[in-house]
Amino acid sequence: MAILAESLVEEWLNRDRFFTIRGAKHGVSEMDILAVRREPDGKVIGVHVEVQVSFRPIGYICLLTDDLAGQSNLKKTSAKRRTEQEVTQCVDAWIEKKFLAKKKAVARDNIWPGLDWRFSFVHGVVKEEKELDLIRSRNVNVIPFKQVLVELCHTGEHTFSGSAGGDLAEIVRYYRDNCPLDEYK
Repeated sequence: MAILAESLVEEWLNRDRFFTIRGAKHGVSEMDILAVRREPDGKVIGVHVEVQVSFRPIGYICLLTDDLAGQSNLKKTSAKRRTEQEVTQCVDAWIEKKFLAKKKAVARDNIWPGLDWRFSFVHGVVKEEKELDLIRSRNVNVIPFKQVLVELCHTGEHTFSGSAGGDLAEIVRYYRDNCPLDEYK
């Protein structure tokens, strides 16, 4: 699912005139999508996009921190109910790991030196809405995957497709235009 969702998000960005790099590595880690676009006024916009799409979530977006996992004797992926303070701690650690870590900043700066990067998170269905509120409050643009699909389906004839997501987007659009849902009831 991750590769398909990232492909569609990349296509969505390409259609919005962004040049994209997927899976930029730094050490053993990677950033899902880096996107840059020059505006008409000459300013360059840089966006670091993380994509996590699930349609039937059983756990949280953000893993338990090492400290919380150790204290509670749980696995980091535990879906056990968390307190608001625990959710906040996990979101802060996730933001640090995904966007703010020094190695990520250095990797982004190596790709485009001096650019002031913005952060976005594309998500599917989530178990705990509070995580999205907290992520949003940390200056991360939170984008529902549904919005990406709707915009891919409702854009006019595009003139540029830069990724494998273009073919996937055309399949989704074809289905929308040619397969009324009432045929399958």
